[in-house]
Amino acid sequence: MAIGLPAWQRREAFEYVESLAGPLLAWEYLRRNPAYRAAWLSGDPAAAESAGHEWGLLRLIDPELDARAVIPIWRPDPPTTMRVIRASGATDGFKLYDLDIDRNEPGAVHDGEGTYLTASVGANAWQVHVADGLRPQDGIAIAIDADAHARRRMVAANRFIEGLERKAIESRKRTPVPSRAGRFHASVLQALDGNAAGASQREIAVALHGAKWVSRRWTPDGELRASIRYFLKRGALLVGGGYRRLIYR
Repeated sequence: MAIGLPAWQRREAFEYVESLAGPLLAWEYLRRNPAYRAAWLSGDPAAAESAGHEWGLLRLIDPELDARAVIPIWRPDPPTTMRVIRASGATDGFKLYDLDIDRNEPGAVHDGEGTYLTASVGANAWQVHVADGLRPQDGIAIAIDADAHARRRMVAANRFIEGLERKAIESRKRTPVPSRAGRFHASVLQALDGNAAGASQREIAVALHGAKWVSRRWTPDGELRASIRYFLKRGALLVGGGYRRLIYR
């Protein structure tokens, strides 16, 4: 770890992004939106719920909190939000304790029917809604709403269950390998934070790739500089509203 560097220059400060599913990743972009930040600062706490609807949220959330500290509740529920209910009858399937969740975690949100939490399954952090009344030893099932996202919900539920199956047989000491998309978004967010801090494109490249690599490959119109420009352009689009596509992909 490079002691003394601003957070945006430390790659390890963005490693958590590499495992985020779409809804949590969307929050990382939205919380960097200047208009959203202004809405949070000027908003009446009593009106936080109605103000949140403009951004696709159940209610406004403090933008200083990253995806490790909050659970953004999007409306309608994203296809990747697993609605966990009690399984009907006896089952040899998964139990609630297999999710390794804590319903008292600081970021948990209760909506009157259950609790929104984050469950780590394999390399992904999934948002789950656990119905009230479920005990740790209870068998679980995934409820799927018959809405416009039903097919994607079924695909996501299958991936979630496959992840639980792998988790049950793999060593817990095994380190998940981040996806290519996860590394891409971590780089985009790091570039955005560097740009917001007033860093030059070359300085951002150094933070992403290291000084030696940049000294050998940087040219005014070269491929490396073009990649930084792309990160910044792509990031601006996601911050400006494109984050919604990450929620329901």
